[in-house]
Order: sequence, then C-alpha cells, then structure tokens
Amino acid sequence: MHPASHGYYQLHAQEGFLLAQLYDSWNVTTTKEYRKDVQQEMSQFGPKPWAAIFDIRHWQFLTPESLPIMQQQIAWCLQNQLGHCIYLAPNSGILEYLKQQAHAEVPKHNCKFVQLSTIEHCLQQFKDWQVEVPSSVISQLHIS
Repeated sequence: MHPASHGYYQLHAQEGFLLAQLYDSWNVTTTKEYRKDVQQEMSQFGPKPWAAIFDIRHWQFLTPESLPIMQQQIAWCLQNQLGHCIYLAPNSGILEYLKQQAHAEVPKHNCKFVQLSTIEHCLQQFKDWQVEVPSSVISQLHIS
C-alpha cells in the first residue's frame, strides 16, 4: 500500500471469481490502487464472464474526488464480463448513498446484481444463480 493511501482492501481472485474486501475510509490514492489491482486480477482470466462479491461491511466512505475513479472501475467491470455481483453490506444510509453516487454514471448492463447483508444469503443467491463460489472464497468470507 502506498504511504499516501487511506483505507485498504484485500482481493482474492480464483476461477473467474473475485472477492473484494474493502475497509475504512478511502482517498484518491487508495481508489486508484484498487481500480488498477482489480483490473489486473480479473484480466488474467481472459474475456469470459466472471462473478464477484464486494464485501463493504467494514468500508466507511469514499472522498468526493474518488467517486469518478470508482465510477470508472464499476464501468470497467461491467464492460469486461462481470455477470453476477453481490454487495455484501449492512443496510446503511451512508453505504446506500455511496452506492448511488458510485453507480450514477454506470452504463446499461446485463449484470445480475443484489445487495445482501449476510454471508449465508450471499452464498444462497449465488447458488440460485447457479454460480459456483470457490471454497477458498467461502473460507475467506467466514474469516473476515
């Protein structure tokens, strides 16, 4: 992590599946690093559909200057085959506001998307979508 960063994240990518765990408050530096790292991780799987869990249970906020960067990140994911996506998050006014802001400029897409508040609901939703969640991702979710 760059010394000018605020907040942090962990990425776990396997078999066309991404678990992104976001923590604390983010500035532009962290948001740019995150965008670069997500794109690098998911590009290794080639141009095929992939799925993701964005675990934002411990994420606090994003600076206003970071919003365009996050919007670009979301657009990149959708343009690069993200087909199934869950935001794992508590029902929170601030997170709902951030989500609305981050999705404000997102192009139309076919990604199946939901926000859920528990790991169990998250895993059940992927099962309903017939998307296999790698066991290493499930283990990491239960550790966090």
